[in-house]
Order: sequence, then structure tokens, then C-alpha cells
Amino acid sequence: MKRRREFNLFLILMLVLALAILAGCGGGGATTTTAAPGTETTAAGNESTASTGAPSGGDIPIGILTSYTGEMGAFGVPWFNAAKMAADEVNAAGGVLGKQIKLYTEDDRSSVEEGIKGARKLIGANGVVAIHGPISDILLAIWPIAKENKVMATSPAAGTTKLDETGGDYEFRTVPSDSFDGKVAALVLWENGYKEIGMIYENDEGRQSISAAVRKEFEALGGKIVVDVPFTPRQPTYSAELKKVASANPQAVWLGSGQESGAVLLKDAKQRGYNWKWMVSSDLAVPEMFDLVGKDTLEGVLTEMPSAETSTPEFQAWAKRFQELFNAEPTGGFQSNSYDAIIVMALAMEKGGAATGEAINQNYRDVSNPPGEKVFTFKDGVAALKAGKDIDYEGVSGPLDFDAHGNVTGSYVSMIGKDGKWTQLKFYPASTWEQ
Repeated sequence: MKRRREFNLFLILMLVLALAILAGCGGGGATTTTAAPGTETTAAGNESTASTGAPSGGDIPIGILTSYTGEMGAFGVPWFNAAKMAADEVNAAGGVLGKQIKLYTEDDRSSVEEGIKGARKLIGANGVVAIHGPISDILLAIWPIAKENKVMATSPAAGTTKLDETGGDYEFRTVPSDSFDGKVAALVLWENGYKEIGMIYENDEGRQSISAAVRKEFEALGGKIVVDVPFTPRQPTYSAELKKVASANPQAVWLGSGQESGAVLLKDAKQRGYNWKWMVSSDLAVPEMFDLVGKDTLEGVLTEMPSAETSTPEFQAWAKRFQELFNAEPTGGFQSNSYDAIIVMALAMEKGGAATGEAINQNYRDVSNPPGEKVFTFKDGVAALKAGKDIDYEGVSGPLDFDAHGNVTGSYVSMIGKDGKWTQLKFYPASTWEQ
């Protein structure tokens, strides 16, 4: 018995030793082509390793804080890919001030709490000069932290109206405010003949912001909101909320939701025989929704979202490069907004002569607003700056003319679910809002 106990102890010790050796070998680099939460990637080399400390002095660390999981999980990888594409092009053109951009990324899990944790890690452990990618409620939560540490915070999709007159200092967004989404959604409903609608939406910052804008603009057109139902996300069923909507007998229903809750709610409605016309917020206008709910459920469903003018040579060339790199068509989804944010950051640092959040903050408007020589790439922008010229970067997502609060106007498209994909109905140019 004594020998058996000694032998068993020996086996346990050998197992512990083996595990320790394996753990020590697990820190090597791994090639990747998409984002992995909690990793760093040098855009030019496309190498990914665990983010465990501050970057070397020769790199410019930029954080991508976005949703790879949770209600907004369908957006994370496309947004990261677009940012990485921009960083690759910056590095291929010689970098910023002779330095290479290195991307660090964290999964905010579509949660404010996780977003704050991710931002603190990116700032404290990785020493980033900028954080790009958060959705509305997370951007609002991390902005004070970023500003305190002189780190720029930008977003390709945070439309909250709370930033309309408060942002612009260590916070910029390359997407228009929800106030414009509200105008487009109301127009689409009105133009399709709906005068009395119901509204059902998640009770979080992003959806409350856009629902308020839709309500305001629809009523301004002469429409009537017959029922208004906020709901708690991630419920197993929404039968009570749907019953309340049905009791008002709306002609159409506008839904503001993340992807997980939206899928449950739309399937619930179909199973219960609610056949009213749906219009959904842009958070649901992703290809993955057809897999989640089935193409029949989304057939004829309306939506709208910010969109670049896709007929321009600049956009078409960019879209071709994106398709070749990631085997995915960058239609909608805010990819061009994500790409532009990184290019503007790089040009701002180049103009400011320093790879810091302060330089980005001080020069973000200067490199993208008129007057100045219009440029469409980082390479051309740097050449013009070195020649002593002012520049006006025209983004692939549209004119990036930031106002005093870091806001831009932009163009939109309305779309409809048809044969298992989102099909464009109408284009609304940025000039629509200037009339």
C-alpha cells in the first residue's frame, strides 16, 4: 500500500510538471486573419500574441474595443477587419512618423461593464493612444476614462444623441447621430404609406436614443405612435410585450434591438401569427439575422442604415480591396466608417508630429475638414502634409466634416429583406440633410 501511494504521488508530480512545461510553451505567436479578443496584432505582419504588457517603443498602440459576442456580436469582426485594413495600408506606406501601428483588441461583449474593463486594460496594460470601436452606451461609459488618460475614443457606429452637443474633445465618431437615423426611418415608413405605427425597443442607451429620434421625426411628418413598448433584453420570450403591441392594432411596427433579443422577438411574433409590417433598426441589418430567424421571417422587413455613396470610384476600389482581403462584401455594417476612423487618426498624428492621443485630439478635425487639398488615402495625405499643405481627407464612408462636437452628417440607404438578404431600396445622400 505504501509503494502504491508513493507511485500515485509520483504520477501526480509528473503530471503537474508536464502541464507546467506545456503552459510555458503556449506563449508563442500565431498567425490570424481576423480579430481575437484579448490579442494584439501588428497590422503589417498580421501576428497575434497574448496582450500581457506595454508595446515596444517603436510601435504606435491603438486599441479596438468592440463586440465579438453578445447583442452586437455580428459587428465585431467586420469592424476589426476594416480597422486592420486601414492600419495595414498606413504601415505599408511607411507608417506614422516612421513608426508602425500595432492593434490591440478586447471583446466588450456588448456590455458596459465589460467595455469598461476592456478600456482599462487597453490603457493600463497596453498603453494605447486611442480606442476605437465602442457602441453608444459603452462609448459614453469609457469616454471619461479615455479623456482623463489623454486617449482618443472614436466609434464607427455610436449614434447616441447624448453626444450631439457634448462630444468633440477626446471623442469623435465617424457615423452620423441617431437624429439622422430617426429622419430616415420616419421617411421610409411614411413613404411606404404607414401613418400609425407601434414601437418596441430595448431599454438601453443605443435603442432609447434612436427610438426617441424615430418618434420625434415620425410625429413631425404627421404620423401617430399608437403604442410604445420598451423591453428588457435577453428574455426567453416576449409574448407579453408583443401582446401589448398587438392590442393597439398598428399598421407597422418599428423594432430597435440587438441581434440576440431581436431574433427571439421576431421568431416569437411569427409563431404567434402577428403579421404586421416590420421595420428594424440598423443593428439587425446584418446577414447573420437571416441565419438566426430564417429568410421567411425577414422577407419584406424594412430597415435603414448609414451608407457610403457606393457608386464613387474611391468606394468601389476600397470595396474591392476589402472583398479580396476578407472574402466578404462590405455592404452596410459600418465597415467603411471603421476604416476611416483609423486613417484620420494616423493623419492627425502625422500632422501633429507626435504619436499621442493629444496629437490625435488636436488635429482630428484639421486633417478631415475643409479647407485643404482633398485626399482619399493615407499615402496621399502624408505626401501633402510633408509638402506643407493643409488637407481635407474625404473618407470612403462619406465627407468627414466634423462639427464642434465631433459629429458628421452622412448618407443613408433604406433596404428590404428579400430572398435571404438585405436589398437596397433607396439612397439618401448627405445633401438631403442640408436642404
